[in-house]
Amino acid sequence: MKFFGSLLLSLILTLVATVSIGKDLPKIAVWDLTAGDINPSYAQDLTSILVSEVSKLGKYEVYSQDNVRTLAGWTAERMQLGCTDTKCLTALGQMDISKLISGRVGKIGNRYSVSLNLFDTQNAKAENAVSEFGRSEDELIELVQVAVRKLLGDDILSVAPSALVKAQPQPSSVPPAWKDFVTGIELVFIKGGCFQMGDTFGDGKSEEKPVHEVCVGDFLMGKYEVTQDQWRWVMGKNPSEYKECGGGCPVENISWKDSQEFISRLNKRTGKSLRLPTEAEWEYAARSGGKREKWGGTSIESELGEYAWYDNNSGNSTHPVGQKKPNGLGLYDMSGNVWEWCADWYDEDYYQRSSKDNPSGPRSGSFRVLRGGCWYQPPYGVRASRRYRPSPSTQYGDIGFRLAGSAR
Repeated sequence: MKFFGSLLLSLILTLVATVSIGKDLPKIAVWDLTAGDINPSYAQDLTSILVSEVSKLGKYEVYSQDNVRTLAGWTAERMQLGCTDTKCLTALGQMDISKLISGRVGKIGNRYSVSLNLFDTQNAKAENAVSEFGRSEDELIELVQVAVRKLLGDDILSVAPSALVKAQPQPSSVPPAWKDFVTGIELVFIKGGCFQMGDTFGDGKSEEKPVHEVCVGDFLMGKYEVTQDQWRWVMGKNPSEYKECGGGCPVENISWKDSQEFISRLNKRTGKSLRLPTEAEWEYAARSGGKREKWGGTSIESELGEYAWYDNNSGNSTHPVGQKKPNGLGLYDMSGNVWEWCADWYDEDYYQRSSKDNPSGPRSGSFRVLRGGCWYQPPYGVRASRRYRPSPSTQYGDIGFRLAGSAR
């Protein structure tokens, strides 16, 4: 631990200069959570949540482990040694950082756990410890949020449930087949089948014809459109035009190419092979499994407002996902809110030569497919068979996406 003595003076001076312009609050350092029998990237994401939750309490000026390392000039290797020994705690105390949180997230037997430790750096000793347990990985976010408040003496009963867990739409009766516990992205299992794809009501455009039989295999489909919060978790920035509407609204102003970058990063972190739905999968899912539905969930125009945000009820803006009724498969906002990218290249005449089994669109093209309509479209524009063809680089405040994946 010789490095503490040699770097202590410079660290103190750096921190004093930095915090002199900050809030007049005691300072707390939050060390990276150790991963125990879970993906290390999950532990990193949970560390970010931990830092955020400590900040929300408004009791401390928070320094992450990276903040401390940057300010002190310590090496990453040295930081990995932890900071629970007397010398390190004393060094933090001398830097006017009064407390330190460290901990572990992982699995013990069949239970998932979050264990947090609070250290008093002024006296170089442990002050408090909290452990929370859950039955699934999905509960780890809530376990971190609850543990923080117990650790720091916040009255957890005085905190509304919505403040403990990131706000999510009311669930349908259909359970998710897969859920990312960090972002909250949920995918629902869709049982495949055959259906008549295209303009089955006879009032669509030529590109929606001829009606033809298509069979799709089992697949997974996003329960909701990807939200602004979920995009921010993965990509770091929110490109949406309607940020003021809230993080639970669908992310928009997203090009097809942008969606591919998001999917690539999400797959790298989760180890999944998620993708955009094919156009055939999208329509089959929107129509509650290929039923003769004009919109996503209904064929009765007077009921459309119960299932979709469109020009009659949107107020010229997007809305948080999941506020309307789900369709027969438990999927929300399949009509309206934002247009949704599909994987396929677009061809106006593709239906004339589409294969019957799991069609994936033309091999090449200049445009990609959008489905579902959006918040400013009339009922005609949010029909389940409606097709639209923008360039893959197109970005507008009415274009978003939802995820799909293999059922295997």
